[in-house]
Amino acid sequence: MAITKKHVGLSAAGAVLAGVLVSHWEGMSTVAEHLPFDPPGVVTVCGGITNYDWPWLKVGDVVPKEDCQKALQEAAERYADKVVVCVPSLPTMPPHRQAAIASFAVNLGPAKVCNTSIGRDLNAGRVKEACDAMVKYVNANGEFLQGLYNRRTNAMWGERPWCLRED
Repeated sequence: MAITKKHVGLSAAGAVLAGVLVSHWEGMSTVAEHLPFDPPGVVTVCGGITNYDWPWLKVGDVVPKEDCQKALQEAAERYADKVVVCVPSLPTMPPHRQAAIASFAVNLGPAKVCNTSIGRDLNAGRVKEACDAMVKYVNANGEFLQGLYNRRTNAMWGERPWCLRED
């Protein structure tokens, strides 16, 4: 019998939604590559899995799409587990909010939730302020990226609008 780790940061619905949200924004390249906006030495595959997640990953590695989908959902759960340490109410939040916070953490790391006004506002019950603060994070390597702005603000798929949802 296989033993699996129980994730505490997301509900089942939140985990599925987070996997969908992350793959929507990150895309689904199955060939590992260094992206121009990533820091030196970072290799990315599956639209968001990096060599921080998989230390063995190197440029040119090919990952089946099904493995990518599973990896993105697992990454969202793993990052949410780190966020729940600083935002204990995460598992009780509406699934779309859980997904938005997990997607944000996958994109920028859990510290951008835990060590900023986002985490402080969530803990204080200031949901709107926390969700609004996500929009500040639209730069990479000091440059504005329209794709990050879209990821944060898009009316249908944006992290901020999902964060504000009550379902």
